[in-house]
This record gives sequence, structure tokens and C-alpha cells, in this order.
Amino acid sequence: MTDVCTVVAIFTPKPEYYSEVRDLLYSITPLVHDEPGCEFYTMNEDVDGRLIQIEAWTTKEHWVEHIKQQTVIDILAGVAGKLTKDVEVYEMYNIPTGNSGKGSLAQSTKP
Repeated sequence: MTDVCTVVAIFTPKPEYYSEVRDLLYSITPLVHDEPGCEFYTMNEDVDGRLIQIEAWTTKEHWVEHIKQQTVIDILAGVAGKLTKDVEVYEMYNIPTGNSGKGSLAQSTKP
């Protein structure tokens, strides 16, 4: 298991708020990239219209600090009342498989 903390956050917007929620997440994503320990933070859309942030933090401590930041406060305030259910958040740690490097979702940039 790696030290890298990989997180998946799923936002399910009400149809009438889809664009507003998408635009909010899109605007905040570059700000998160500058937070300490952010290895990647990507915005994705699935075929059912859910918006999915896939992110990796050098350590769990970096992720814990991230969720205290203004970026997360702004996201939660901006989506309040605009989702069909609470944001689903999954914290995980990769178990590397194989030897080609393709069996690891997140690889730390630590030396």
C-alpha cells in the first residue's frame, strides 16, 4: 500500500443546477493544484451526468489539510441545495500490482 492518499468525490447535481455546479468545480480546480501535497486533482463527468473529482495527495495529512481550505469551503457552499444527494467521498490507498507501472493509480513525486 502506498502513502499517497487518493480520493474520489462524486457530485450529483440536480439537472437545473448542472452547469452551475460544473462551472464552480471547474473554476476552483486550478486553485487546488497549488495546495501543498496536491499530486493531481482532476474533474471528470460520467455518462450519468455526475461530476467526479479524482485527486491524489502526497499523504493523508495533506488531504486532511486540503479539506480545511477555502477551496473546499467554497465548493460546499456553492453546491448547497443543488445536489440530489450529499457529496460522496471515498478515501483510498493504492496497492500496486504488476511491474509495468500501470498497476498504480497514483505515484508519489517524493524522492
